[in-house]
Amino acid sequence: MRLGVDVGRVTTVAVLVGPDGQTMARAVVDSVPGLGESLLAVLAELPGAQTGEVDTVGLTTDLERRPARLRPVAALRIAPPSHPSLGPLADWPARAAREVGPLHTVVPGGAALTGRQLAPLDRAAVADFARRAADDGVTDFSVAAAGALTRPDPELAAAEVIAETVPGAEITLSHELGRSGLRERENTAVLNAALRPWAARLSDTAERALRVDGLQAPLYLARNTGGLISAAYFRTYPVLAIASTTASAVRGAALAAGADRAVVVDAGAAELRCASVTDGEVESSDVGPGLGGVDLDLDRIRTDVLPRADLVGTGAEQVADLVERVRRRIPGGVLLAAGGDCGLVPVRAQDPEAAIAAAGYGAARSDIVAEVDQVVVAGGRGDLDRLLGLARDQALARVLAAGAAPATARVAFAAHTPVSYLPEGVHRLRVRAVGSPSGIPGMTSGRRT
Repeated sequence: MRLGVDVGRVTTVAVLVGPDGQTMARAVVDSVPGLGESLLAVLAELPGAQTGEVDTVGLTTDLERRPARLRPVAALRIAPPSHPSLGPLADWPARAAREVGPLHTVVPGGAALTGRQLAPLDRAAVADFARRAADDGVTDFSVAAAGALTRPDPELAAAEVIAETVPGAEITLSHELGRSGLRERENTAVLNAALRPWAARLSDTAERALRVDGLQAPLYLARNTGGLISAAYFRTYPVLAIASTTASAVRGAALAAGADRAVVVDAGAAELRCASVTDGEVESSDVGPGLGGVDLDLDRIRTDVLPRADLVGTGAEQVADLVERVRRRIPGGVLLAAGGDCGLVPVRAQDPEAAIAAAGYGAARSDIVAEVDQVVVAGGRGDLDRLLGLARDQALARVLAAGAAPATARVAFAAHTPVSYLPEGVHRLRVRAVGSPSGIPGMTSGRRT
């Protein structure tokens, strides 16, 4: 059996799901201060949670999705000089920038998206920056190089220099997370590095609560766009799983209803969020503000939002307008509700208990997901096929590192598109790999030296 848990600001829901997707048991309790305490409270009310038959635990939560304070980060950009208004952290909101700190620099190096080297990496400048960071007590680093999705070598070389200069440094490389835009990809890497200590505390707290309750099954965290990653992978790449509850709820509602095409209203504590599902996948969007208002280079689910503060009376007409906006993008989708106040959504046939438990059910039913996004330069069709094959192999390696059972890992999606504004032969490759949770803690592919 799989266990899914949704720890929200108002309620905590746990769902036991059998191998055939059938719900075996549910429990709903009021959330209490602290993630661990909420987990213990809901597990105490869940029949069968201590039987030892639970193979995996999928957790989604928005209770502690922002740490009290971001960790200071030494942000290294490898690129040609730019105007200060385009420098590292230049567009960050004031609070987040203060917390991450002023320690950042730009050193020569990097590449164009065509793979052409812009300048040799200044290894001495990297080492000097790493020493300054260590002298200031900062051991969390982010590295972002121009053109890293085409040519990641400068980031890898800089990581080697930092590791040699600052033993024990934790390093986030932007090409492992983001896409072609340098500034947003850099923001993603910096935020990831700043969140690592918080991610370790959150996952450790959750694992301790599970062990106290007698559960030995490995813990997985829900991703922002659906799917799971192991707790170990989450500690290294927390930015992938900082806003997962709505994706889990939307996909869970569709799965519970057996709907491949749906419009789902997730009635949260502060707002109603409406999103769509097509062929079992939640609709996603591109770059936009993330945690703390920082622009990130990560996929996120596309939602239309209605703040509860804007509701007038019952809000029936406003909810109908919200649904209609999303239905224009996905005509014919069945209307479903999720969340604790699903009575606002005019759905009659859906089981209200299933709606309340949608996020927990979605976390329980999810598989491990990993993605690769690259830009490559191919000399012809044969070369492109070879590079796409390498990207597929890399996606499979990542999904295994994220906790998938080797026998179940497979490529679910692979595509290449020419980059129209660059010379012929430059292609963007996107590959998604999936697999069932392995039943043992996933090994991380990140760098901790």
